[in-house]
Amino acid sequence: MNFCKGNCGREAKFSNWCSKLPIHCPSLKLKFNAERIRKISKTKKLQAKLGLNPMQNPEICKKNHSPERNQKAAETLKLLGKKGLLPQQIESRELKDKRRMNVSKALRALFLRGSHPRQRETSEQRKQRIEKVSQTLLKLAKENRLPMQNLTSEQRKKMGDKISETLRKGYKEGRIKLNDYGKKIPYYSAIMGKSVVLRSKWEKTVAEFLDKSSLAWQYEPFGIRYWSSSAGKFATTFPDFFIPSINTIIEVKGNGELKSVKTKDKIEGIKNAGYRVMLFGRKEITQIIRNDLQIVTNLTGGYDEIS
Repeated sequence: MNFCKGNCGREAKFSNWCSKLPIHCPSLKLKFNAERIRKISKTKKLQAKLGLNPMQNPEICKKNHSPERNQKAAETLKLLGKKGLLPQQIESRELKDKRRMNVSKALRALFLRGSHPRQRETSEQRKQRIEKVSQTLLKLAKENRLPMQNLTSEQRKKMGDKISETLRKGYKEGRIKLNDYGKKIPYYSAIMGKSVVLRSKWEKTVAEFLDKSSLAWQYEPFGIRYWSSSAGKFATTFPDFFIPSINTIIEVKGNGELKSVKTKDKIEGIKNAGYRVMLFGRKEITQIIRNDLQIVTNLTGGYDEIS
């Protein structure tokens, strides 16, 4: 048996080829398609630079993006989505990850070049875009068509856990920073040698107390996982103050939070993580203001009970 000249492994039935036309040989077809795609891409880029790309023609764009065409395309996509035939629905996990990585890489490149659509739009265009999105979301909410409104309790829990995990990972990698919600009280620590933004006057009182006591401290330095009995799942707490020299964490809480279930769960989680912990409420803040030495004894003498 004679084999195809294209080295595809098939029998040569048509003058040393497996097909009537050599281009239909699997080996040559794969090579031809790759070369063809490369040439098309190169041509499209050149057309775009010269302003000759059809999509850069206002009349063609107007025709291609007519309301009738968009409506027809939307109906087709909805039908494909219901049947589970959209490309994103049938692609493998590997292809999905690869596609997302390529999209992210392309968007980063656009941002670095300053040519991302969001960077080029005017303030008026941005305002119009946000208003349009808001109106669409409000309309969907009234019609009870928002994805969040149609999720089951199990789906909501799964999505919440996924978001929490993503946020924790982003914070750990330094890509996400804590939001300075509520009060913003700037404070310069001589011990730390830098300024921090605290969230309450009580926290400032504690920071001043630690500086006067010559105890090196850190503010919200890391997250600690704990079991939230009220939510029935794991959560993350960011301790207010950490004193490395005595392995102690100080949590500043108002009287309303001091003995709450949430606070008790956090304290239990901190202890399980191997840290000593002190709760500072109104009583401890008053002791600091009055220069009561008992607060120093409690801090350095092994006190780790919930007040």
